Amino acid sequence: MTISATATPMPRRRPARGFSIITAIFLLVVLSALGAALVSISTMQHAESALDVQGARAYQAARAGMEWGLYQQRVNNSCAPSSSFALPAAGALSGFSVTVRCTQTAGAVPRFQVIATGCNQPAGGVCATANATNHPDYVQRVVQAEF
Repeated sequence: MTISATATPMPRRRPARGFSIITAIFLLVVLSALGAALVSISTMQHAESALDVQGARAYQAARAGMEWGLYQQRVNNSCAPSSSFALPAAGALSGFSVTVRCTQTAGAVPRFQVIATGCNQPAGGVCATANATNHPDYVQRVVQAEF
């Protein structure tokens, strides 16, 4: 009796296919998300930079209003309760308006307080905190002096 062993060939393993395409798609998605995040951050930084410049311009507009109010009091001897005006269109502060309030306190020595508010989007031509809009480009600065 002979036992014959027939060897059955082992099935051949197929090489893994499609693994590189999954890796490529994964890398593409990750790099796209990273690129979108960088674009978003860059856009926000540009907007913040522009608002910083507008804030500096609003501060200079408020200072100009303060100087005007001090001049009105010291030279013209008139302390107007409230004045609003737009700055000249030809200057660097075009598009900004200023509201100047002047109050006088009674006493042995009169004291004056001048408050100047500069803004880029006045409501009804007047810059005031109560009139501040929710517009993302709205900028307002307030400067005050007592003498």
